[in-house]
Amino acid sequence: MTTSHALHLFASSRATGAAAGEAGHVAAGAAVTLAPKAAMTLRIAEGQAWVTLGQGLGDGSDVFLCAGQSLPVASGQAVVVEPLNGRRLQYRWVRGDAADARPATWWRRASVGNGAPAWGDACCA
Repeated sequence: MTTSHALHLFASSRATGAAAGEAGHVAAGAAVTLAPKAAMTLRIAEGQAWVTLGQGLGDGSDVFLCAGQSLPVASGQAVVVEPLNGRRLQYRWVRGDAADARPATWWRRASVGNGAPAWGDACCA
């Protein structure tokens, strides 16, 4: 399974997409827009990420994830991923919706009512 990806602004030479189970990289100062063809889980393998989830026209949610944290992404849902703190970012797509992962308590408190839970331990809240 592959992900379709369109690179955001000037990042075309500094970011790569990843298929399920493979690592994708985003260089410092770059961003990548991803949209999985099936429900997947975005898992941060290295670094810290600013993730914007597209919920539809004019509506999105921002989430901050660190290495080891995961976020379920619906089929076709646009996701913009940017590294934080001037460092590169490595991520992986994992098949499924991470139903077995436990929610990060800081995100559960911060996301009351917005319907976009993040999974994993918090490290950069």
